[in-house]
Amino acid sequence: MQPPLMETRIQSSGKLRTRHLPALYLDPSFFAAYVAASAVSRPPDKGLAASQPARPAEEAAGYAEIARRQRAGTLGLTLVTSSLTLLRWMQDMAAVYRAEHRDEHHAGALDDSDFEGLRFQGWLQHLLGDALDGVLQVDLHTFDLGVDATWDQLPAVALLDGAARCTLDALAAHHLGCTHLATLQPEMVRVCGQLRAAGGPQPLLGPAAVLAATPPPGATDP
Repeated sequence: MQPPLMETRIQSSGKLRTRHLPALYLDPSFFAAYVAASAVSRPPDKGLAASQPARPAEEAAGYAEIARRQRAGTLGLTLVTSSLTLLRWMQDMAAVYRAEHRDEHHAGALDDSDFEGLRFQGWLQHLLGDALDGVLQVDLHTFDLGVDATWDQLPAVALLDGAARCTLDALAAHHLGCTHLATLQPEMVRVCGQLRAAGGPQPLLGPAAVLAATPPPGATDP
């Protein structure tokens, strides 16, 4: 029997297979903005608009260019989102969903209805649209955070973390072997800086930094 597709993307160690490298890990802040930007070409969505601040046209164009080059195979980096990123995005969207449906007749079932869970899942799929096309979704396999590592290796990382909760995402990207990490959180840049000596990912703050880190199509052609 063939293993599930998700398992073929990572090695038994939990790291990405080499064919997916170099890889760009999308942290929750960047992923949320990337998804929102992908919805620009679709009819406006009340929930998505409420969950994201308005972004400058140049920044929105940057996300669109990343998506365009990724789909054309000219970005030079594999876009990666982990189960942790997806979970945190769902948690943020759950608050938006509850607010949007607060006054509807079925709102009382939000906490205990399997049907409402399916309805929420469908709402999420609508928000995503085609944003995940070509984005590598991976499990966090054999990912752990031992007590010894916490005391001996990570105190400086913990000190740099803030309300954005960057440490776990940075460690997940490091565990997967991603070469780069896309973020909108300045704290993430500092956290990743602490992990660089151990082979952690290079942080890229915003879409312009992502595009600057990748050669434009044809730039390496003779």
